[in-house]
Amino acid sequence: MKISTTIYWFSGTGNSLYVAKRLTAGLGGASIVSMASGVPVEAVGGDGEKLGFVFPSYYCNLPRIVRAFAENLKIRDRTYLFAIVTMGGLGQGSIAELESLLKKKNLELSYGRGIHTPANYIIRYNPADKAKMEGKLNKVNEKIKFISSQINFGVRSVKKIRLSTNYLYKNIENLDSQFYAENTCASCGQCAKLCPAANIKIDNGKPLWLHHCEHCVACISWCPKEAIQYGGQTKTRRRYRNPKISANEMITAMKLPN
Repeated sequence: MKISTTIYWFSGTGNSLYVAKRLTAGLGGASIVSMASGVPVEAVGGDGEKLGFVFPSYYCNLPRIVRAFAENLKIRDRTYLFAIVTMGGLGQGSIAELESLLKKKNLELSYGRGIHTPANYIIRYNPADKAKMEGKLNKVNEKIKFISSQINFGVRSVKKIRLSTNYLYKNIENLDSQFYAENTCASCGQCAKLCPAANIKIDNGKPLWLHHCEHCVACISWCPKEAIQYGGQTKTRRRYRNPKISANEMITAMKLPN
């Protein structure tokens, strides 16, 4: 009997969606569902089924949308649970956070790994140039092949670090007050369509941030005119989005299960 696998993903710049798609290929097929599309009403998983979470690390923490999704998701006993964290640094702290959350629900995280993907938090630093990004993505593909084989064999192993930086991620939803659109904004509305937190509305042709931000930097990263800025520090910084994922693919995948 074929084992059923579902992967729940969250992404701002496309790295985690890319990893989820590559994992699906390595696992011989899986349902890919955006966490931004909402929590399923019915319980999921069960004996002989695999369920995965793929998401980025934010300050070594779970993104708030991931935490809320995992807390509210009803998971049946004896489900093989795995977590893959895309990270620029020490993202395994997010795996420890998810493991603790699942334990409170009397569930066990069976497998957990971090994958170093191109770091792209433009608010704090300038993303690397294109050549370095492509080199890192090649390494990502090799890591996914290894991880896929382990999940296929049902390996039970969680690599994590106990690192708490909650103080850095506190009240981050209010930091969107520094986002703004320059006059080069084309009023295309793509930023609102790509926001997984539904935190942007278009007002008089310009984006307006609503103060429940995830700081996933999707809006500033995907703007086709590079018109969105954050404070004064992003004007000269490169934009990054995963080169294998398109804006339309992100928009479609966030709304509908694949």
